[in-house]
Amino acid sequence: MQYSKTKIFNLALSHLGSSAPLQNDNENHPQAIILNNFYDLARDTVLAAHEWSFANAYKELSVGFEKSPNPNFLYAFKYPNDCISPRAIIDNYDTKEKKCEPAINSYGEQVILSNSNPCTLRYTKRVENASFYTPEFVNALSYYLAYMSAQSICGSTNKKNSNLQDYQIAIRKAVVVDARKNEINDQDDTDYTDSRY
Repeated sequence: MQYSKTKIFNLALSHLGSSAPLQNDNENHPQAIILNNFYDLARDTVLAAHEWSFANAYKELSVGFEKSPNPNFLYAFKYPNDCISPRAIIDNYDTKEKKCEPAINSYGEQVILSNSNPCTLRYTKRVENASFYTPEFVNALSYYLAYMSAQSICGSTNKKNSNLQDYQIAIRKAVVVDARKNEINDQDDTDYTDSRY
């Protein structure tokens, strides 16, 4: 099944006890406006909570001209615009995953710090197209969106708290299901991805 922003909005409204579904997410309806105000933040928060298989991305990094602001790292790389959360650096020479750290440079720009150069960043990407989302992710996101918008839509602290509890249960289940999808059974002992599980 393909999911949409409208479907996620309607699930969130259902969690809040609303029986009137929205026809589309851009409706000029008070509930749609409130949900739109919270949606991007809710989506990015749930994306950052786990290394979702559907949002796993790789980007070869180009080194900046500035020295790393952290003396524990040699290089500072430009932070990808679509990066929700950096996960690891892959050294282009030995293909092993290495530690990286996000930081702010002296120009006030986000950078990725690493001791490998050249290298590739493995990261969680900002995925805006809901058709890529898994059912478990959609469930968790809908509860988190309901939690964030509960006070504005229902004026109910109880609804807010209950949706936060439901989100915590949903995200734990979603992480377990997603992690199982990433299990790899192979005979190649040199494969760096084996060390991630």
